[in-house]
Amino acid sequence: MITTTTHLASRSFQSIMNEETLCDDVTTLNQNSSSSILYRKFNIHYISQEYIIRKESSSQMIKSQSFDPEVVISDNTKIQPDSPGSLNNLVNITPKNIAVIELITSEQRFVNDMKSILKTYITPMLENNILSSSHIDALFLNWPSLTRTHEKLAKTLITALKTDGEQISIGKILCQFIPELIAEYEVYFRFHPTAMKCFREQLHISPKFCAFMQKTKEHSYGIGTMGDANILTLPLQRIAKYPFMIYQILKNSSNDSDDFDQLHNSLKKADELRETINNAIDEEINRTKFEWLQKHVDCTKIYETIIFNSLTHFGDQRKLIHYNHIRLTKSTNNLFYAMLFNDFLLLTRTKRPLITKMFRIINHTMFHQCRQQNESFPKLSTRQSDIDWFDSPDANYLYLIVYKKPIMLHEIQNVRLLENDSTGFQFDYRGRQITLFANSINERFLWIKCINDAIHICSQRRLLTSMFRTPESNLNPVVCRPIGKVFIREINAMNLPITSMQKNGNNPYCIIEMNNSQRQTTPVHCDTSSLQWNISFQFFVCDINKDIIKCFIYNRSKYTTDRLLGSVDVPLTLLTERRIQQEDSSSTYSLATSNFSDMSSSNWKTRTLYLQHSSNNSQISIKYLVCFNE
Repeated sequence: MITTTTHLASRSFQSIMNEETLCDDVTTLNQNSSSSILYRKFNIHYISQEYIIRKESSSQMIKSQSFDPEVVISDNTKIQPDSPGSLNNLVNITPKNIAVIELITSEQRFVNDMKSILKTYITPMLENNILSSSHIDALFLNWPSLTRTHEKLAKTLITALKTDGEQISIGKILCQFIPELIAEYEVYFRFHPTAMKCFREQLHISPKFCAFMQKTKEHSYGIGTMGDANILTLPLQRIAKYPFMIYQILKNSSNDSDDFDQLHNSLKKADELRETINNAIDEEINRTKFEWLQKHVDCTKIYETIIFNSLTHFGDQRKLIHYNHIRLTKSTNNLFYAMLFNDFLLLTRTKRPLITKMFRIINHTMFHQCRQQNESFPKLSTRQSDIDWFDSPDANYLYLIVYKKPIMLHEIQNVRLLENDSTGFQFDYRGRQITLFANSINERFLWIKCINDAIHICSQRRLLTSMFRTPESNLNPVVCRPIGKVFIREINAMNLPITSMQKNGNNPYCIIEMNNSQRQTTPVHCDTSSLQWNISFQFFVCDINKDIIKCFIYNRSKYTTDRLLGSVDVPLTLLTERRIQQEDSSSTYSLATSNFSDMSSSNWKTRTLYLQHSSNNSQISIKYLVCFNE
């Protein structure tokens, strides 16, 4: 859990290095005198102040906020180690204490930024009717309660530092508060993509909101920028720092310290928090984009329906890994909308280019009119290849149609660069070469990396799925000694729920299992309503009173998990019990007198059973023969 590969983890180290921290001052001390650092100490009174001055704007911040001048201490203040009134509030400068101070000061700074945004952005927008209360709720969600939780954590850390000094139990405090943070951040980040989209929409359609954001930006002292909505990503940046800072404390703690186990546990919880938030973000991003795709992508050309927000054929949740514009030839200006999922690559093109272009012209005309009225209106990019079509102003008017059937990842081989072009790449698919051209060299390498990674994961998933359908016999001759066989040569299904031919067709197949140790699978009947399989299966009988035959009928699908059409459990006693029906007596045959090939057709019997997990009238009939050793 310590190492994660999600987008939160990728920003943690960079963001922590960009922060102004007390470590900068320690580095300066080291450069000036390597020995004097042993005698220097931190005064907890300065650390415990509610506000930490930013170096680049200390004078403006002091002027804008009504703080007590005696409380605000500049970075250049000298601390006399021999001061008798402060000796009880001093901690030695050790690597662990530096990491502890960094955690506390950054937590205070984050709380101040959250409060500043609440005071500078949220409250004025409500009071001046910049946005409606519903829009503000959509943008900032549970911002006040999130701020209170972090403020409570910061105060607890300060109190513990004043009381315990170097013996502070950081791990215990973090383990106490991280579950509360998980509850708050699950709410915030589940709707964070929606908030970002709402933010961009309001910038484009509300000149009043746009003017307010630009005016407030001048007085926010770097807390947030208008273009990319940094004020909404501030909590996201904070979550990324916890594992790194806790790891720094843990790394400089001895294994036999009282707080070592708690620190290790808090590090694990911090990574779980980041993992939880990443999952919530990914789910919401996928959900919103898949909703758009379901409305705006036409699949009629391939005579199949793709349910984007569904499970893949391999049973895991479908994800959109990468997407961008792409070309099929170098010289053409026609852009294709390419989307790489974790099970296939989809190429689409504009369905109604003239209508889409007309709406784009209308939008740009309205934009220029608004800009003439308000010069602060943000500039829109008109380059189609640079626009994220999910969030573009033209998204509601953009309709796509599938160019060809999706390219299944497990059939792609030998992804490689195109030698005579800097933006092209190729791969083999079903015996032919497919060449694609990206927008840039970097984009080409990104496509190749994403496709190769997706192929690797897809191949593993496909292997696990194919193992489920592969015939299997795991009988242990020591534990189970066969006393006979069950032969099956025909399976019929009646009144099954049939899938429409316009929705991936009818592709039924049947899996038959005996005691979870023997399995046989029928062929798939593609695009047909015929539900009869003429097969030759045999299963070993070990215990006539306990053996159970299980039948499952599925409908095969390329883009979703195979749909279960019905199932039934058939105890072997039902096929051999003579008291049930007199005609069943002849279905028991002796292996000593005949073999499978010359068994008389008169000895084969058929039993019809109702299916579970299906419609009321769904039935399955099995033609079988039970044979025992003499």
